[in-house]
Amino acid sequence: MPDAVLPAALLQPLLHVMAEQLGGAVILHEAPSGRILMVAGAIPGLALEDPIGARPEDYVGRFQVFAQDGSVAHMEALPVVRAIATGEAITDEVWLIGAEGRAAPVPVFVDSYPLKDDKGAVIGVIATATDPKRWGQRAERMKQSISTRSRLTGP
Repeated sequence: MPDAVLPAALLQPLLHVMAEQLGGAVILHEAPSGRILMVAGAIPGLALEDPIGARPEDYVGRFQVFAQDGSVAHMEALPVVRAIATGEAITDEVWLIGAEGRAAPVPVFVDSYPLKDDKGAVIGVIATATDPKRWGQRAERMKQSISTRSRLTGP
């Protein structure tokens, strides 16, 4: 089945806003091939060389994708592949992604959200990748805010 035509130009501003708010990378994939159409933002500490046009079968070798246990990722296990196959969002997974010249892969939170046409068929996936340290920093700021509010409002 050929890939659906996604309005990438219309989605570009949205992806950039999402990446800015997320503090990571937002990637638009075609379906059913999974080919990368667009990338907004970046994964801190990881410079991926020109991912546009890559397909899931390229990810493992090209981007050095590993499961949490350190084993090489299998294509069918990748969140974007599963989101395309099931039509369901895949959220809150941690994957290890490496790039040429890095000593160790970088852990990232990965979410994959399917885009569907009016008949419910998956036509693409928006995937996000975020540095877990950023979420830790956000949680710490939230704790501080709650603590400050509690001190100001009393028991």
